[in-house]
Amino acid sequence: MAIPEGLFVPALEVTRGPMVESIHSASIAVADASGKVRARLGGIDHPVYLRSSAKPFQAMAVVESGAVEKFGLEPAELAIMAGSHSSEPGHVETVRGILAKLGLDVSALKCGTHTPFNHDIAREFSVSGRPLTALEHNCSGKHAGMLAAALAGGHDISRYLSPAHPVQQRTMGIVADLTGRMRDRIMISMDGCGAPTLGLTLSEAARAFARLISPGVLSPVHADAAVRVVEAMRRHPRMIAGEGMMDTDLTAWPRHSIISKRGAEGVQCLAYIKDGTGMGVAAKVADGDNYRGRVAMLVGILGQLELLSLSESSRFAESNLLVIRNNAGRPVGAVRPAFRLRQA
Repeated sequence: MAIPEGLFVPALEVTRGPMVESIHSASIAVADASGKVRARLGGIDHPVYLRSSAKPFQAMAVVESGAVEKFGLEPAELAIMAGSHSSEPGHVETVRGILAKLGLDVSALKCGTHTPFNHDIAREFSVSGRPLTALEHNCSGKHAGMLAAALAGGHDISRYLSPAHPVQQRTMGIVADLTGRMRDRIMISMDGCGAPTLGLTLSEAARAFARLISPGVLSPVHADAAVRVVEAMRRHPRMIAGEGMMDTDLTAWPRHSIISKRGAEGVQCLAYIKDGTGMGVAAKVADGDNYRGRVAMLVGILGQLELLSLSESSRFAESNLLVIRNNAGRPVGAVRPAFRLRQA
């Protein structure tokens, strides 16, 4: 299928010396909880997969299943279900603790393994030769939550990743209600961890994130779940990503009550409250760059929405990705936002 004209527009410049050497394109939607698009860049009405940015909604399904009460799950455990962790010891032990409460062990997790996001931890595994387990997978908290929801509902846990499973159907219902997209029109494929990944337009995803943090328009059940997930993420931002990662740093930010959640393939979503209004952002880098392109896009969004200044953003560890260095470590260029959000 051909990419619709105007879907992604040039937005991020990579410089070397005085010249722009490369360009990343992007699309961005900013919406309020009523669904009104407040600002945009490029095409925002073509579906993209949310990937891990959908985890807060998947965590809402755990709350609505009754698993939190049934198994005595703590806010930190709910937060890691909504996060993409970096395999820090605290992350691994938190997921292990969830499984213990369920009477399960690591063999119940069907997420597979991957190299940890935290470079020091990845190096430690490489040097020691110690094998990685599913606990180190960034999605292990989400999978533990899905198992908890399945057990709470008395459902088969061996098929918890099937799109037809009651746990996944509950998540799709939540996403449909938060976005306004008809349930049978939510596009479904398989994420890297084996769980269903959901396809929505950026405008729908921005609306869902606005409603996540400002759930007054939702049913009481959804509103309660949204409040509990957001509170857990804000109380335990380290569980959302890890040390030095933008999602953790922004979710811990003292102003505006920001929730930040990235996804694979250059997806970045935000929920925030500013001047008493709940807002949502959904954005994607066209070429799927999840490092320099995504971070530059995020810095540009934060600045233009007046959530953080450029100097404040530059304090975050991931902002180092915006400096182009040669092999000797000398700065030779930069990655910078070069877009202007269009007010709707």
